[in-house]
Amino acid sequence: MIALIIVVAALLLILCLSVGADAAYDSAGFTLKLKLGPVTKTLLPKPEKKRKKQKKKEEPEEEEEEREKPKQELPFRPTLDDIRELLGIFFRLLGRLRRGLSVDLFLLHLLVAAEDPCDAVKTYGAVNAVLGALSGPAHRALKIRREDIQTCVDFEEASWIAEARIVLTLQIWEILYAVLCAGCAAGAWYLRKRRAEKREMKRLEQKLKAETITKGI
Repeated sequence: MIALIIVVAALLLILCLSVGADAAYDSAGFTLKLKLGPVTKTLLPKPEKKRKKQKKKEEPEEEEEEREKPKQELPFRPTLDDIRELLGIFFRLLGRLRRGLSVDLFLLHLLVAAEDPCDAVKTYGAVNAVLGALSGPAHRALKIRREDIQTCVDFEEASWIAEARIVLTLQIWEILYAVLCAGCAAGAWYLRKRRAEKREMKRLEQKLKAETITKGI
């Protein structure tokens, strides 16, 4: 009994863990980290690897016998209705993942600069207008827990300066729930299609049998 309780508690703990990504850009370049609970793995920039001496491959004395090629199955040819239904399942999966997705941090610092002060002011106004227009839809579509957006204009700098960072997290149980729902929907679609194919095959067999009987008479 104690072992069962420990296993259930461990499973619940795993389901409550979160996976996520931490992407950032600044003057030093682009960085990307993946997170699984407390564990963090840096993907970019990639650490330099020591070059290993390549060993010369020994040539085989005898040629390997050719393996038998697997039999080619008939290609799957979905209808337009099948494509629509599969796309619907896929978009519902994305919708469930989006609802569970959390933007823990969205940071954007922009310094707008141009050689002509008039162009700099116009660009600065356009940037703020775009950010203002995107703010409402972004907050409605995503759970943004913390954001830091700052823009400024500089008449002395010759080029823009940008700093950005976004931290996304999603709990494992939410991923499993979304995938399970999509899998059930896809399985139901597959069963319906198989039943429809069997009915069509049976109808064709009956038609062929009737034609054979008619020709015999």
